[in-house]
Amino acid sequence: MILMYLLKVSACTLLFFAVYQLLLAKLTFFNLNRAYLLLMLMVSFTIPAITIENRHEVAVVNQQIPAKITYSNDGFAEQDGVEGAQAINNTLKWDQLLIYAYCLILAALVFRMFLMMVRIRMQLRKHGIGQDGPVILVDKKSGIKNCSFFNQIIVDASLPFDEKKLVIKHESVHVKQLHAVDKLLVNLITAILWFNPVIYFWRNAINHNHEFLADRETAQFADKKAYASLLLNLAMPAENFAINSFSKLPLKNRIMMMYKEPNVKHQKLVYVLIIPVLLISCMAFVNREEVIVEKNVNQASTDVLKKPNVYTMSYLNSGIKVNPNTSSAFKEVEPVLIIDAGHGGKDGTVAALDGQKEKDLNLRAVTILKEEAAKRGIKVILTRNSDQFITLRNRLPKQEATAFISIHHNAVLANTVAPFNGIEVYVSKLNPNIVVAEDLGAGILNKLKQQNGLAVKDSLKDASLLLLRESKVPAILIEMGNISDAKTLDFINQEKNIRRISNLILDGFVQFSKRGC
Repeated sequence: MILMYLLKVSACTLLFFAVYQLLLAKLTFFNLNRAYLLLMLMVSFTIPAITIENRHEVAVVNQQIPAKITYSNDGFAEQDGVEGAQAINNTLKWDQLLIYAYCLILAALVFRMFLMMVRIRMQLRKHGIGQDGPVILVDKKSGIKNCSFFNQIIVDASLPFDEKKLVIKHESVHVKQLHAVDKLLVNLITAILWFNPVIYFWRNAINHNHEFLADRETAQFADKKAYASLLLNLAMPAENFAINSFSKLPLKNRIMMMYKEPNVKHQKLVYVLIIPVLLISCMAFVNREEVIVEKNVNQASTDVLKKPNVYTMSYLNSGIKVNPNTSSAFKEVEPVLIIDAGHGGKDGTVAALDGQKEKDLNLRAVTILKEEAAKRGIKVILTRNSDQFITLRNRLPKQEATAFISIHHNAVLANTVAPFNGIEVYVSKLNPNIVVAEDLGAGILNKLKQQNGLAVKDSLKDASLLLLRESKVPAILIEMGNISDAKTLDFINQEKNIRRISNLILDGFVQFSKRGC
């Protein structure tokens, strides 16, 4: 998420600026300090963008690997009752609200910066009375004077000749050393990190360092007392961040630095201390991604393995261990499948073309699925076995289980786009166990593709539904077809087709229970 990335960037700026204030701010190595402030600003944005992969190789013996997991982004699952809809809307609302608020303020700040530049150009056109090369003379009434703006030097024409020379000499340093580029960069970054108070101190530090550099160059050709006196006489409030002003308040640090004895060369060794700070930042803010690489091992080679691979599924409070090297996972642990018939009771949702309500079709499909599971000796727990209303949170698994499947049917609501007419499988990327849920969903999806009577979406779909988002058991939601479509409804109404679909779902579940996670 972009906001999390920016928070990490802000944390880096805090750390690097603390180092600057504690160790470097009082030194007279102004060029090195300028390089540090600019470089560490770039490093602050780079470190949180780095991802380091930790690759682990896992030997997999005789496992059926599902097809590559892909997602499609068209459409969205129906809202499972009032509570589910409210939860979804709240999640989306707060996420989007934060992004919109951030972008709105960012746009306003960038617009303000460009507006400031336009204002400077207008002031120069209005009050300019002459130009000699890069030097522009303005009248006394101009609000932009005794400063530099990119490669232009703006000077008050009413100043005495000697004072003009000092102002031009000072501002020439800003122009020659391209300080305007620094200012443009830091102002853009300030707009990006507007919520970070450290960035405003950072910008001030860069501005002060620019003045230290210009003052040092100018003081070599002028009497320091006369120069300091001129700074005090021409001092103006620091209101415009787009220009390098000859003298802006406060002036205490500038005058102190101008009279301070230069630091000796061996004191540059203090910059070496930046290295451990960089290492700490990298360890704290670089992203780490665990990558599991599965290596297929032939059955003949398993004899040399001292210890079989054991997968642990800690979905609730205890661990369920499944050994994929055995002929059946059932020997290790009894698989438990929790099946939810969507809606029910007062939450009847929509009706099919023939008048059947979705809640009844869901219950019918779940009942058949349980019957087919019983034939295989698979333990099934239903969230409801009659027409009753159950809140979403009460549907969430409360006991140990291998998987959780919620059964629904699609329909066309008023003023909505017609959904996919066939079977779809949903997961939620917001669930902490999303990798395991993807394994379950992809396996069942691959099995469902074997039936020819009804189209099957060829990829998983992501939905922020409460049942999928907050289930501690690997959870998927299956849309059994569009009951607003006559052809699909005719297929669904035939019991043999529902039993065929049920057995394909169970095939995927059995495969998943053998794999573990």
